[in-house]
Amino acid sequence: MLHSLKQIYPTVDIASHIIGEPIRVSWEDDPNFMGVFSNNLPGHYRYQERLYTHFMQDGMDAAHRGIYLAGDGVSWTGGWADGAVTTGLNAVWGVMTQLGGKTSPDNPGPGDRFDELKPLRLP
Repeated sequence: MLHSLKQIYPTVDIASHIIGEPIRVSWEDDPNFMGVFSNNLPGHYRYQERLYTHFMQDGMDAAHRGIYLAGDGVSWTGGWADGAVTTGLNAVWGVMTQLGGKTSPDNPGPGDRFDELKPLRLP
């Protein structure tokens, strides 16, 4: 991957910014893995809602901010591509916001319209 990025950004030394080995977590290693799609069982809604909306971190203590999950395992919808892309965009919006960035008013990000579109939080 570093070789490919060097081809795209020849003047950026990405490798010098790596401070540790990347960590890969595979759903195949999860003892509760339920297959290719998100098979939410009765009672799972609370957990899916919390996982899916975790990128909205304004209400969290500062010590708990800054970890963003993405992928089909934290997705609201079944399927790999849709969930991975959606949660990836959510995570990017979260990181951008944490670092002080903002989206264009003409092209709002997932957190900009969150209050309007968020899933219900059950008691």
